[in-house]
Amino acid sequence: MTGYKYLITIANRKFAEEYLEFFKDYNINHVLEKFCNGTATNTTLDFLGLKDNHNVMFETLITNEKTKELIKGLRNEMNIEGAGNGIALFISVDGIGGKSSKEYFIDEKNSESKENTNMESYNSVLIITIVDKGNTELVMDSAKAAGATGGTVVRAHGTGTDIAKFFGITISEEKEMVYIVSSRANRDNIMKAIMEKAGRGTAAHGVVFSLPIDKVIGMSIE
Repeated sequence: MTGYKYLITIANRKFAEEYLEFFKDYNINHVLEKFCNGTATNTTLDFLGLKDNHNVMFETLITNEKTKELIKGLRNEMNIEGAGNGIALFISVDGIGGKSSKEYFIDEKNSESKENTNMESYNSVLIITIVDKGNTELVMDSAKAAGATGGTVVRAHGTGTDIAKFFGITISEEKEMVYIVSSRANRDNIMKAIMEKAGRGTAAHGVVFSLPIDKVIGMSIE
Protein backbone atom coordinates (compact mmCIF):
# COMPACT_ATOMS: atom_id res chain seq x y z
CA MET A 1 0.00 0.00 0.00
CA THR A 2 1.07 3.59 -0.64
CA GLY A 3 1.15 6.32 1.99
CA TYR A 4 -1.83 8.15 0.51
CA LYS A 5 -5.61 8.25 0.79
CA TYR A 6 -8.33 9.07 -1.71
CA LEU A 7 -10.73 11.54 -0.12
CA ILE A 8 -14.33 11.60 -1.36
CA THR A 9 -16.57 14.31 0.04
CA ILE A 10 -20.29 14.55 -0.77
CA ALA A 11 -22.28 17.65 0.17
CA ASN A 12 -25.31 19.69 -0.79
CA ARG A 13 -24.52 21.81 -3.86
CA LYS A 14 -25.22 25.03 -1.97
CA PHE A 15 -22.05 24.34 0.03
CA ALA A 16 -19.88 23.76 -3.06
CA GLU A 17 -18.00 27.06 -2.91
CA GLU A 18 -17.42 26.74 0.83
CA TYR A 19 -15.88 23.29 0.40
CA LEU A 20 -13.66 24.48 -2.45
CA GLU A 21 -12.41 27.32 -0.25
CA PHE A 22 -11.86 24.84 2.58
CA PHE A 23 -9.69 22.61 0.39
CA LYS A 24 -7.77 25.64 -0.85
CA ASP A 25 -7.08 26.74 2.74
CA TYR A 26 -5.55 23.30 3.36
CA ASN A 27 -3.34 23.59 0.26
CA ILE A 28 -5.36 21.00 -1.66
CA ASN A 29 -5.41 22.61 -5.07
CA HIS A 30 -6.33 19.71 -7.36
CA VAL A 31 -9.86 18.59 -6.58
CA LEU A 32 -12.20 16.75 -8.96
CA GLU A 33 -15.74 18.15 -8.74
CA LYS A 34 -18.82 16.21 -9.90
CA PHE A 35 -22.52 16.92 -9.63
CA CYS A 36 -24.54 13.95 -8.40
CA ASN A 37 -27.93 12.94 -7.05
CA GLY A 38 -28.85 11.09 -3.89
CA THR A 39 -30.86 7.86 -4.07
CA ALA A 40 -31.43 7.33 -0.36
CA THR A 41 -34.83 6.70 1.18
CA ASN A 42 -36.62 9.69 2.70
CA THR A 43 -35.64 8.53 6.18
CA THR A 44 -31.98 8.35 5.23
CA LEU A 45 -32.15 11.69 3.42
CA ASP A 46 -33.61 13.27 6.55
CA PHE A 47 -30.77 11.75 8.58
CA LEU A 48 -28.13 13.06 6.19
CA GLY A 49 -29.95 16.34 5.68
CA LEU A 50 -29.70 16.02 1.89
CA LYS A 51 -33.43 16.31 1.25
CA ASP A 52 -33.34 17.99 -2.15
CA ASN A 53 -31.16 15.26 -3.70
CA HIS A 54 -28.88 17.78 -5.45
CA ASN A 55 -25.36 17.10 -4.28
CA VAL A 56 -21.77 17.71 -5.30
CA MET A 57 -18.91 15.24 -4.98
CA PHE A 58 -15.26 16.22 -4.47
CA GLU A 59 -12.42 13.75 -4.96
CA THR A 60 -8.72 14.26 -4.28
CA LEU A 61 -5.55 12.53 -3.11
CA ILE A 62 -4.01 13.38 0.27
CA THR A 63 -1.10 12.11 2.36
CA ASN A 64 -1.70 9.92 5.39
CA GLU A 65 -0.22 12.66 7.57
CA LYS A 66 -2.81 15.18 6.33
CA THR A 67 -5.74 12.92 7.18
CA LYS A 68 -6.03 13.84 10.88
CA GLU A 69 -5.68 17.53 10.07
CA LEU A 70 -8.48 17.35 7.50
CA ILE A 71 -10.79 15.34 9.74
CA LYS A 72 -10.37 17.98 12.44
CA GLY A 73 -11.01 20.76 9.93
CA LEU A 74 -14.05 19.08 8.42
CA ARG A 75 -15.54 18.64 11.86
CA ASN A 76 -14.68 22.03 13.35
CA GLU A 77 -14.78 24.35 10.33
CA MET A 78 -17.33 22.68 8.03
CA ASN A 79 -19.36 21.08 10.81
CA ILE A 80 -19.59 18.01 8.58
CA GLU A 81 -21.28 15.96 11.27
CA GLY A 82 -24.19 18.40 11.37
CA ALA A 83 -27.26 17.50 9.32
CA GLY A 84 -26.83 18.35 5.66
CA ASN A 85 -23.23 19.49 5.84
CA GLY A 86 -21.69 16.53 4.07
CA ILE A 87 -20.08 13.10 4.20
CA ALA A 88 -16.37 12.34 3.89
CA LEU A 89 -14.79 8.98 3.03
CA PHE A 90 -11.07 8.27 3.41
CA ILE A 91 -9.92 5.37 1.23
CA SER A 92 -6.42 3.87 1.20
CA VAL A 93 -4.66 4.10 -2.17
CA ASP A 94 -3.08 0.89 -3.47
CA GLY A 95 -0.89 2.47 -6.13
CA ILE A 96 -0.13 5.74 -7.93
CA GLY A 97 0.81 6.04 -11.59
CA GLY A 98 4.25 7.56 -11.23
CA LYS A 99 5.78 10.57 -9.53
CA SER A 100 4.07 13.06 -11.84
CA SER A 101 0.61 11.74 -10.90
CA LYS A 102 1.43 12.05 -7.22
CA GLU A 103 2.76 15.58 -7.66
CA TYR A 104 -0.39 16.60 -9.56
CA PHE A 105 -2.64 15.87 -6.59
CA ILE A 106 -0.31 16.48 -3.65
CA ASP A 107 1.33 19.55 -5.22
CA GLU A 108 4.51 18.93 -3.23
CA LYS A 109 7.42 17.80 -5.38
CA ASN A 110 9.33 16.13 -2.56
CA SER A 111 6.33 14.88 -0.62
CA GLU A 112 6.72 11.53 1.11
CA SER A 113 4.22 9.72 3.28
CA LYS A 114 4.24 6.65 5.47
CA GLU A 115 2.63 3.57 3.97
CA ASN A 116 -0.81 2.38 5.01
CA THR A 117 -0.82 -0.63 7.28
CA ASN A 118 -3.33 -2.99 8.91
CA MET A 119 -5.79 -2.86 6.03
CA GLU A 120 -7.75 -5.80 7.43
CA SER A 121 -9.08 -3.61 10.26
CA TYR A 122 -11.49 -1.58 8.12
CA ASN A 123 -15.18 -1.86 8.95
CA SER A 124 -16.74 0.07 6.06
CA VAL A 125 -16.60 -0.23 2.28
CA LEU A 126 -17.53 1.85 -0.75
CA ILE A 127 -19.45 -0.27 -3.27
CA ILE A 128 -19.31 1.15 -6.79
CA THR A 129 -21.62 -0.08 -9.54
CA ILE A 130 -21.31 0.98 -13.19
CA VAL A 131 -24.42 0.33 -15.28
CA ASP A 132 -26.07 1.37 -18.52
CA LYS A 133 -27.94 4.65 -18.23
CA GLY A 134 -31.42 4.35 -16.76
CA ASN A 135 -30.72 1.42 -14.42
CA THR A 136 -29.79 3.17 -11.19
CA GLU A 137 -33.19 2.54 -9.60
CA LEU A 138 -32.78 -1.17 -10.32
CA VAL A 139 -29.37 -1.12 -8.64
CA MET A 140 -30.68 0.70 -5.59
CA ASP A 141 -33.81 -1.45 -5.26
CA SER A 142 -31.60 -4.55 -5.31
CA ALA A 143 -29.14 -3.05 -2.84
CA LYS A 144 -31.86 -1.87 -0.45
CA ALA A 145 -33.43 -5.34 -0.46
CA ALA A 146 -30.05 -6.60 0.79
CA GLY A 147 -29.80 -3.99 3.53
CA ALA A 148 -28.33 -0.86 1.91
CA THR A 149 -29.82 2.41 3.17
CA GLY A 150 -29.05 4.63 0.19
CA GLY A 151 -26.51 5.73 -2.38
CA THR A 152 -25.34 8.49 -4.68
CA VAL A 153 -25.65 8.50 -8.47
CA VAL A 154 -22.84 9.97 -10.58
CA ARG A 155 -23.36 10.38 -14.30
CA ALA A 156 -20.37 10.14 -16.64
CA HIS A 157 -20.51 12.91 -19.22
CA GLY A 158 -18.93 12.71 -22.65
CA THR A 159 -19.47 13.73 -26.25
CA GLY A 160 -18.47 11.98 -29.45
CA THR A 161 -15.41 9.87 -28.81
CA ASP A 162 -14.76 11.41 -25.38
CA ILE A 163 -14.80 8.84 -22.60
CA ALA A 164 -13.93 8.72 -18.94
CA LYS A 165 -12.01 6.01 -17.12
CA PHE A 166 -12.53 5.10 -13.50
CA PHE A 167 -10.21 2.53 -11.92
CA GLY A 168 -9.31 1.31 -15.39
CA ILE A 169 -12.93 0.80 -16.49
CA THR A 170 -14.06 2.72 -19.56
CA ILE A 171 -17.22 4.75 -18.93
CA SER A 172 -19.09 6.29 -21.85
CA GLU A 173 -21.78 8.96 -21.71
CA GLU A 174 -24.38 6.16 -21.60
CA LYS A 175 -23.13 4.86 -18.24
CA GLU A 176 -24.08 5.80 -14.70
CA MET A 177 -22.30 5.04 -11.43
CA VAL A 178 -23.86 4.29 -8.06
CA TYR A 179 -21.80 4.82 -4.89
CA ILE A 180 -23.03 2.93 -1.81
CA VAL A 181 -21.37 3.08 1.61
CA SER A 182 -21.89 -0.16 3.54
CA SER A 183 -20.59 -2.06 6.50
CA ARG A 184 -17.96 -4.63 5.60
CA ALA A 185 -20.19 -7.35 7.08
CA ASN A 186 -23.01 -6.58 4.62
CA ARG A 187 -20.79 -6.01 1.56
CA ASP A 188 -21.16 -9.44 -0.03
CA ASN A 189 -24.95 -9.53 0.37
CA ILE A 190 -25.34 -6.15 -1.33
CA MET A 191 -22.92 -6.91 -4.16
CA LYS A 192 -24.55 -10.31 -4.81
CA ALA A 193 -28.01 -8.74 -4.93
CA ILE A 194 -26.86 -6.09 -7.39
CA MET A 195 -25.15 -8.62 -9.65
CA GLU A 196 -28.23 -10.85 -9.72
CA LYS A 197 -30.51 -8.03 -10.89
CA ALA A 198 -28.16 -5.66 -12.71
CA GLY A 199 -24.98 -7.63 -13.47
CA ARG A 200 -23.17 -8.27 -16.74
CA GLY A 201 -25.67 -10.95 -17.75
CA THR A 202 -28.66 -8.59 -17.44
CA ALA A 203 -29.96 -5.74 -19.56
CA ALA A 204 -28.21 -3.29 -17.20
CA HIS A 205 -24.75 -4.73 -18.05
CA GLY A 206 -23.48 -3.74 -14.62
CA VAL A 207 -20.09 -4.25 -13.00
CA VAL A 208 -19.60 -3.99 -9.24
CA PHE A 209 -16.53 -3.60 -7.07
CA SER A 210 -15.77 -2.37 -3.56
CA LEU A 211 -13.03 -0.36 -1.88
CA PRO A 212 -12.06 -0.40 1.81
CA ILE A 213 -12.82 2.80 3.72
CA ASP A 214 -10.47 3.73 6.54
CA LYS A 215 -12.63 6.48 7.98
CA VAL A 216 -16.18 7.81 7.53
CA ILE A 217 -17.33 11.11 8.99
CA GLY A 218 -20.73 12.71 8.59
CA MET A 219 -22.76 9.49 8.83
CA SER A 220 -22.86 6.23 10.76
CA ILE A 221 -22.57 2.77 9.18
CA GLU A 222 -24.59 -0.07 10.63
